[in-house]
Amino acid sequence: MERSTHPDSVQSLTRGLHVLTAFNRGSSRMTLSEIAVLSDLTRGTTRRLLLTLVENGYVGLDGKFFYLRPQLLELGYSYLASLSFNDIVQKHLNLIAEQLHESASASVLVFPEVVYVARASTNRVMTIGLSVGSKLPALYTSMGRIMLAQLSENELEKHLNSVTLAPPTPRAIKTIAEVRTELEKVRSQGYSILDQELEIGLRSIGVSIGSHVNDTYAAINISVPASRLSVEELEVKILPMLQNTAQQINSELGSVWPS
Repeated sequence: MERSTHPDSVQSLTRGLHVLTAFNRGSSRMTLSEIAVLSDLTRGTTRRLLLTLVENGYVGLDGKFFYLRPQLLELGYSYLASLSFNDIVQKHLNLIAEQLHESASASVLVFPEVVYVARASTNRVMTIGLSVGSKLPALYTSMGRIMLAQLSENELEKHLNSVTLAPPTPRAIKTIAEVRTELEKVRSQGYSILDQELEIGLRSIGVSIGSHVNDTYAAINISVPASRLSVEELEVKILPMLQNTAQQINSELGSVWPS
């Protein structure tokens, strides 16, 4: 590891960055010893840095293996445009948005929010502007719910026990019991529909994408004005096309997110 000679350099930050970039030089899941070797640091220093990164949500720990978590997206939204994942998803969002003349989005789960990683907007269906890096409450988005419905029971309960509900509209779910019931329904049917819970006059339908490597959950959705399409029409007209888009994305994501 190169040592900085600048008098104002923070050595601990430099070491932490070397630990993070070690994942680029090794595999996606590594032991403490492997990371220490790649980072050119002692095991003790590497352990302290890794535990700090785990505590802050940037690194995950599964037994003896460490791995990067999607929380790292918060450190570099602008870089997403250069990633293979983004290229694949954006291409298919553009296609379905053009076919349907509706807005399409993709996000990842960084609870308690979803973080937008791609978007194809054909019209302004929300009063707030959305772009790559935008965040919305996971419990009140169709993408958030389909991703939450795929979590293990223990992981989901940990999230639900830590969150305080703040319903955005009068139509929104108001209790954790309602959340659990809705997520069970979403898990059973394999898609999520949000009917004016995030914003009055807005409906959306979401399905999952990706293979959930290293706890990364992703989803895509279509948002429409409630005046244009009913819930039933979302299921009949939009869902099959959205599911087909998800299948195409998953097929191409094989080289980016291995199964």
